[in-house]
This record gives sequence, C-alpha cells and structure tokens, in this order.
Amino acid sequence: MAAVYKKYKVKKLLLGIALFNSAASPALVKGEDYVAASDPQALQYIQTKNAELTYESEEIDRELDDATLGWKPKLTVGTHFKISAEVEAAGSGTAENPVAYDGLFQIAAMSSDSSSGTHVDYNELDDDSWPDATVYFYMDGVLHKLLNCQSNVSCAFANKTAPTFKNEITGVYGGVVSGSVPQPTFTQMKPVPVSNQYTTILLDGVEYVLVNFSWDKKAEVSYSNLPGYEGVSLDDFAPEGEIEILRPALADFDPFAISRSEEDTFLSLELNHGKTAGNSLKISNPEIQLLTPSYSEFEGKSTYKIPYGCVGATAIRTF
Repeated sequence: MAAVYKKYKVKKLLLGIALFNSAASPALVKGEDYVAASDPQALQYIQTKNAELTYESEEIDRELDDATLGWKPKLTVGTHFKISAEVEAAGSGTAENPVAYDGLFQIAAMSSDSSSGTHVDYNELDDDSWPDATVYFYMDGVLHKLLNCQSNVSCAFANKTAPTFKNEITGVYGGVVSGSVPQPTFTQMKPVPVSNQYTTILLDGVEYVLVNFSWDKKAEVSYSNLPGYEGVSLDDFAPEGEIEILRPALADFDPFAISRSEEDTFLSLELNHGKTAGNSLKISNPEIQLLTPSYSEFEGKSTYKIPYGCVGATAIRTF
C-alpha cells in the first residue's frame, strides 16, 4: 500500500491569532485552544510574509545496555512549535483603530491603547498583564495549532524597502490536523516605502539622513514542560537596535565622543513613517544609549553604523 501523494503548495500559508479574553462567556481557561473553546470568529487572520514553522523537541539518550553496537532508541519530550513571520509595517486605514496585527504586539508584552480616539499606542509592559494567544497556522492541507503563545517582536526599516515587523512566536503543541486553508479578506493597508517622502529619523530632536534602522525587543521567550505545568513564558527583555545614517560633519554629530563619555549620555529617538492618516506610525524612545560606532558605505557615501541599547521604554504609535 502506498501513501497518497497530494500536490500541496508551499506558498499557501495563513496565520490566524485569537487572544485570551478575560471577559469571554463561557470563561476561558488560560492556555487552552481559545478558538475551539469560544467562537471561530475570534480568529484574526493576518497577512504575513516569509513565514516559517518549526517543530522542536528534546531528545533524551536512554543509554541502553543491550549487548550490541549501534544506535539506541531515544525518548522525545517537550514538543512545541515556533513560527517566524513578518508583517508589513502599515496602519489600519483608520487612525484610531488598532492594526490587523495588533495581537502580535500584545503577545510580545506590548499594550494596545486606542482610548485617545485619534491614534493607537503600543507601549512596553513589565507587569505580566499582557495576554497569551492561540495561533492557527495553515500550510496547504494541514492546520497546526499553537497554544499559550508568546512572542518576540523586532522591526527593520531599510532604505527603499517596505518596512516590516518580525515576530518569533513560541507555542505549546496543540495538534496537527487536516484542514483546507480559509480564504479571508485581509484588512491590512498597503505599506509606503522607506524614503525621503515618507520617513524621518531624529536623535535628540535633530533630523539625520537615514539609511537603515532596526529595533529588536530581545524578549526571552521560554517553553517549559514540567510535572504539573506546560507552557510558554516571556521572562525578560532588553531592547536594542542599530541606526545607519549618512555621516554628517563631526562638529554637528560626534558618535565617538558620545560613546566615550564618562557620564551617562542618553539621546531621545524618534522614527516617523507615513504621511496619510490611518497609514502612519512612529517608533520612539526617550532614552537610548549609543554604543560603539563604525564606518560604512552606502551608494558611495560615507555612513555611521551605530548600535544602541534602549534605556527607556519603546513606544509604537499608529495614526
């Protein structure tokens, strides 16, 4: 008897997320499948790019004595999934509404606050108040269920590209079943490119010519499997990133003096992207520390590449 071959398409991928809802009725149990336990409509589908799923586990060598040479059977424990996926950095279309990928920020320990009526703020949290989520990841013909998900988030704004947020999601194994890929209507806006028309960066209120910008929350996301507990936790984070700018006159900006200063020298950071209401965003931090700069080159022009650490809390605003 032979296995049945199916013409599955590797590009037919879809990610959906359902956040824990403390007000759900009937009440949800933390870490269960929130889609199966409530309403399938709770699943928010997100248009991703470069999505990859990996299945991870630990293999325990049993070290058996059986009077033979060769390979010995092992035990497998701690099976779980990880997903790496990017979303285009764009607004919701309406300034006061959360973006479609709002849930990916929230499971990375970011708040979601739309109370202003004019914008949505995503601020770093350190009080364990952020939710977990159930993630459904479809690959043509197969549905992978991830429970109790937490995530790291980072971003990349490279010159003449569509900027992206990248999420690295870890979730408890919730099952793999046959399932056709749904055909949702995505609500995400078309992004605008990183360019002179749409993008500015300011350090301590001074605008510089941006080549590349990155920020990474550097969240420590851990999967644990212990007697009495299986789950995923976000245990700490230490955000950092890198800025590349065209090199200005040394009298106007001296990153070497800043990095060598005997006193703590922190600069404010503000990156603005977009011009249209409903498709604009800002990434800001009141205090970053510039680290060891280096020279580089872009299109024949001299640049500074400057890594930085975030002393203050990073905020992302969509408007």
